[in-house]
Amino acid sequence: MTSPPVLPGIERRIFVVGVPRSGTTLVQSLLAAHSRLTSFTESHFFDRHFTHLPGLSRPILTRNPLSRLREFLAENEEEPPPAARWFEDGGRWLQRPRPLLPFQTASVARQLLQVFDELALRRGASGWIEKTPRHLRYLPFLEKMLDSRALSAGKPRIDFVHMIRDGLEVVASLHKASQRWERPYDLKACIRRWNEDMSFSLSRLAAPNDHFVVYEELAAKPEATLRRLLTELGLSWEPDLLERYFRDSRSLVTPEETWKKGIGSSIRPSATSGRSLTAEQREKAMRSLDQDLYDELLGKIPRT
Repeated sequence: MTSPPVLPGIERRIFVVGVPRSGTTLVQSLLAAHSRLTSFTESHFFDRHFTHLPGLSRPILTRNPLSRLREFLAENEEEPPPAARWFEDGGRWLQRPRPLLPFQTASVARQLLQVFDELALRRGASGWIEKTPRHLRYLPFLEKMLDSRALSAGKPRIDFVHMIRDGLEVVASLHKASQRWERPYDLKACIRRWNEDMSFSLSRLAAPNDHFVVYEELAAKPEATLRRLLTELGLSWEPDLLERYFRDSRSLVTPEETWKKGIGSSIRPSATSGRSLTAEQREKAMRSLDQDLYDELLGKIPRT
């Protein structure tokens, strides 16, 4: 599988993933404050347009991403870069019947990834951060598309940052926030999502390009935790990074994402389970959450 062309000046591509409401927007915003990086609103390029099917080793293209690409550029107040105009100009795949879309999986994925490269260079950045929590399940595919071998091979590095947060707090926050979504999550779906996503993150512990951040540590010790993460990503600490976070992070949140209204304010631990779940819901969640996944991750990942 051919990687997208490397544009001069692009050094790194970073994906922030994890269970929704686990702190993915927080760590995205902190990283985006670095002078060499830029970021965007959630793209949903892969989770909405590429589908995992039984028996296939990689996801396949099942929906035309042009409409979402237009929305994404508007959210970020960007004119279409050349890679986006490839879609607008009607690449041959756009004219094909829907059953033939899977045959365009690689070419469409490459073009979407190149959109990020071109936007980053337009903004004067040498790297970018993409944050869509559901892209967690697409990491093996993205690795193949971008070829994750190190910079010594003359290619930009790719890194995956997993956010890890206590299950009860995630379930409570996800259940509450999703009531404002088009498709709300019931409590059972929230529990299942945490269990499955934590299991997937655990399976990536040995992957050389994966990094893990514990939300509770980031909230309690933001500078120390961020310094460690930047070191793992090959980036230096910048003294005014936290100041830029407070100033600029709002641009990564759309007006509709009201559940993210705390981004850009002071960083402090947040506990919502006691307020947003009934005693019965808390008991059910604690019985059903696989706490061993969380404990195992905490025991094996680097800690601040």
